[in-house]
Amino acid sequence: MSKKSGLLIVLMLMMSLFFPSVSGDGGIIGPPQIYIYERAQNAIVAWNGTEEVLILSIDIDSSEATKVLRVIPLPSNPINISQGSFDSFIKLQEIVNEKLRDAWNHSIKGPGEYNDGTGGSSDSVEITFQDIIGAHNITIFHILNGTNFNDYATDFASQAGLNDVTFSSEFQNMVEEYLEDDISFFVFDIIDTSEDEHSIDPIVYRFKTDFLFYPLKITAASDVGETYAEVNVFCITKNRIKDEVFSDLSFYSNINYYSYYSDYFDDINLSEDELLEISPDIYDIFKGDPILMSHEYFGRYSNIDGDLVVYEEDFAYPDADIIIDDIVFVERGAKTIVNLTAKNMGNTELRIRLYMIGGIDWFEHSWYSIAPLGYITVDEGNETSYQILFDIPSNIPLGDYSIAFTLSSSSYGNLEQKNVTMTIYDKKEKESDLNQDIKELQSEINSLLLIMVFCIILFIVIIIFLIVKKK
Repeated sequence: MSKKSGLLIVLMLMMSLFFPSVSGDGGIIGPPQIYIYERAQNAIVAWNGTEEVLILSIDIDSSEATKVLRVIPLPSNPINISQGSFDSFIKLQEIVNEKLRDAWNHSIKGPGEYNDGTGGSSDSVEITFQDIIGAHNITIFHILNGTNFNDYATDFASQAGLNDVTFSSEFQNMVEEYLEDDISFFVFDIIDTSEDEHSIDPIVYRFKTDFLFYPLKITAASDVGETYAEVNVFCITKNRIKDEVFSDLSFYSNINYYSYYSDYFDDINLSEDELLEISPDIYDIFKGDPILMSHEYFGRYSNIDGDLVVYEEDFAYPDADIIIDDIVFVERGAKTIVNLTAKNMGNTELRIRLYMIGGIDWFEHSWYSIAPLGYITVDEGNETSYQILFDIPSNIPLGDYSIAFTLSSSSYGNLEQKNVTMTIYDKKEKESDLNQDIKELQSEINSLLLIMVFCIILFIVIIIFLIVKKK
């Protein structure tokens, strides 16, 4: 991965780490007569292939002081839940700022059963976790059957002091969708809101999972579904995730804003020391240097179609090939077109551009042009053609020059380089050399004809001699 895309990510992270976004991490349910605003959210999602650490923080306010219920689906029962710290985000910012400078200068209650208010236990749900952590009153339900979800969820909210709370049919249908996808653990987090915007301390969830999971669609079905949102997701994984995983959800990588500079940056790889500074849990699940990525979404939650789900096959392994002759002939004093083919050999679509380096020390951009210019998208397994138009001045010395064509991706840095010999020739001299070659060839042919005639005559003489001798 190139040095060029990394500093770009750093610049992007510097802007996005000032907590400017709205939450996409769970559904918010509150009294219908009160307006609830989840103004800002930051999430760090770290997944090593078998285990995930999810750190969530939100800023929230409401039209009146009230309690609200935040519901977060998870693919498995958490191994550990703990209060996080804003230091995780601060440390992350400090780390990327340092990389930027370097680049430029070179107690838990036991599991129980949910009381459904009738004195008995419910066959539809069991409680796997209950505790108050900082400003959070957290209960985790393992929902075994969603049929009576509305009844026990409403009763739970009432017992927690949330009166007049209702769960829409859309929200209940969303719960059913999660259950159908075998996502059956739900965090019920009771938090207080007020008319003043305030930050809620982060919570760290650590759980087993064979896929990276960040819930989004449950937010669209909740009371804040029509909120115009900015969602920031910071992902830490062992390899880069395919861009299309995010683009399918209308998320974009901040790197695209800086595509002009993308060839000067490198991906951000986090060392173990840096991981420890961010979060001991994240440090604990990684043994190598993972990659830090960041993607954003702007729009209404209701327009997000799905959750962020990443499997092993969704990691990107970009590769490309450049097809061109090892020697290209360029006439000085005239325009010469050289054709080149770029093929996507990896497992992900690429936004690539072609540029040329090397050659004559004083090689000027006015002496050549590349078409198409700029970034173009090439799907997995497909190829695209380029034309390089050379216009070499007539006073440039003839001879062979080394040049290199490089394919660069907007997301993955430089992918492939092809070294080529450029032979600059003069047309007149080349024609003169050709005429001389023709004359020499004609002379050789004449000599060959004379030899052939001599051989034929000699052959006839020998035949005649043998006939006479036989008689």
